[in-house]
Amino acid sequence: MSIDWLQPPAEGEPAEGEVWLFLARLDPAPARLQALRAFLSPREEQRALSFATDALRGHWVAARGMLREIVGRAQDCPPAEVAFQYGAHGKPFVDGLHFNVSHSGDYALYAISPDLEVGVDVELPRIRRTDALARRFFAPGEQERLFALDEPARAVAFFKLWTCKEAFLKATGEGLSRSLRSYEINPTQGCVLWAKGADATRWSVHPLDPPAPYEAALVSEGTPSIRRYLHGTPKTIK
Repeated sequence: MSIDWLQPPAEGEPAEGEVWLFLARLDPAPARLQALRAFLSPREEQRALSFATDALRGHWVAARGMLREIVGRAQDCPPAEVAFQYGAHGKPFVDGLHFNVSHSGDYALYAISPDLEVGVDVELPRIRRTDALARRFFAPGEQERLFALDEPARAVAFFKLWTCKEAFLKATGEGLSRSLRSYEINPTQGCVLWAKGADATRWSVHPLDPPAPYEAALVSEGTPSIRRYLHGTPKTIK
């Protein structure tokens, strides 16, 4: 665990120009999971029941329940009373707050800001044909930088870039309605180099440092001040 991921303050919320990140594990104790499930709306409960296994259901319930905790804290309202709205491509929002969530494996990552659009992605790297995926989905400049690396470094760089590209799609709210090849990101420079039909200079790119072997990234409007916090049961985060 990086020392940059700290205990959240007892009170307060992000100020204008700030993004607060929360990292949480998705394997809480049974009593904690039951409490998180109690926050869900009837529609969310129906979604929980649709998962085929207890493990998948538990991860989804934990991720959604903690999202309600985090957004509720920022809005100063009980988690069960958070009223989500949804954008044209399904991105959730509430009045007066921008937020995003991603989960993979045993971790969830959340971002909130009062005034900046945000997108996050966390990935548990799995063995796959990353070179073939890069040739299919990455922009030419991204491919050029990636294939200049030797194979071990290239696999690491692939997932770092992948999370940045996914976070961009989530920040814009476009999701998979935008082609992954229609924009170019340079994680080292922390920027979107170009984006078809959009102002690339609007966005900043922030690779993060979750516990190994996970990779994660934040994409935000502007150049925010970023605070990193643990959420839920931090003693279990390793």
